[in-house]
Amino acid sequence: MMPDVISYQVAGAVDSYGDITFGAVKTYRARIIGQQKMVTSFEGKEVTSQHTVYVEGVIVAQPMDRITLSTGIVNSTQGSAINPSIVGAARIPDQNGTHHSTLYLG
Repeated sequence: MMPDVISYQVAGAVDSYGDITFGAVKTYRARIIGQQKMVTSFEGKEVTSQHTVYVEGVIVAQPMDRITLSTGIVNSTQGSAINPSIVGAARIPDQNGTHHSTLYLG
């Protein structure tokens, strides 16, 4: 059900040059679906998502975190395709608790 793999890094502090430092790379099994979809962003605005990513595991996503997709998934070597922005996230539990996270990518 989750045939893809993503890499995820939590955003850390901003260095003296204004660049964000990132935590260690963690890999997750995922299912990536390329579809345009209206979602609510972290700021509460309606935005268009280009990909929906179902991640095996619980991620507390923030907009400055970094997600890395495979070039085989996005069919591109452009940085904006490989590391798309995270525009929204959701965790929808069932009767057994939360077992996956949903990320919406710009």
